[in-house]
Amino acid sequence: MKEDIKLAKWLAGEMDEKELKEFESLPEFDTYRKIAEYSAQLQAPETDTDRLYNAITEKREAPKTKVVKLHKPWLVRIAAVLIIALCLTFVLYTNNTTTQIAEAGEKTEFLLPDKSAVVLNSGSEAEFKSWNWNKKRSIDLKGEAYFRVAKGKTFDVNTPLGKVTVVGTQFNVKARDNRFDVTCFEGKVKVTYKSQEVFLTPGESITFEDGEEITIPETQAAQPGWMNNEVTFVSEKPENIIKEIERHYAVKIELDKNVSLSPENVFTGTLPMNELDTTLAFFTDKYHLKAKKTGKGTVILSVE
Repeated sequence: MKEDIKLAKWLAGEMDEKELKEFESLPEFDTYRKIAEYSAQLQAPETDTDRLYNAITEKREAPKTKVVKLHKPWLVRIAAVLIIALCLTFVLYTNNTTTQIAEAGEKTEFLLPDKSAVVLNSGSEAEFKSWNWNKKRSIDLKGEAYFRVAKGKTFDVNTPLGKVTVVGTQFNVKARDNRFDVTCFEGKVKVTYKSQEVFLTPGESITFEDGEEITIPETQAAQPGWMNNEVTFVSEKPENIIKEIERHYAVKIELDKNVSLSPENVFTGTLPMNELDTTLAFFTDKYHLKAKKTGKGTVILSVE
């Protein structure tokens, strides 16, 4: 028995117990079930096919017209299922979201539908809808990303902490925990944070942490340091530095019970991110700590 006949019999409730068990064991059954549930919500007007047929044939001049009447209701159901399947396909397509992820220890580069380039830093995720890009130009970002916007193109970057609106520019957005950083490297960007709107030009940055703005000096760099395996921090809490190292090297950093890092003892400076031992040395020197690798992807920080 062909699959379409099986589907029609199932929809018509004409299967015996054995056929029903075999049909429910098919890998496609869950899809059929969802289609049936969806179709049950649709209402079509009832039609008296015999009356309609008689009305049509009375108007025909040819007296000997041969008519083949359909007595199998499941054939009509097959057509209905096909229409519903097409509708579901459209719904799934229009709600389809493209997701790009950079796992810990990795960077991911991709293009938006308008050919703008995006580079995700480690431990970051971006989502957008390519099918409707021309009507809704927006990308949802969790983490950090560097954007090289195609000339003349515009879109919004939405984060849990704020929004950045761009037109043909290059900029960096970082939204982690309660800290929101935006730096403009080329062109002009508009940053929306709560009720504030700020416009940034090349070299300018803006940072908010726990709702408070932090003053950030201008930069002469052409792109964010992490693109070249180094990261510059300004008034960063030590716990944020540790999380950044964990993401970059895909390691776990634990503090010895005797270590206490005060959030007020912030870090300002540049950390090289090309080799774990070197990065740890810079960080531990600042806080008078020592680092020990356990061999299981874990680093223990203890007092010197």
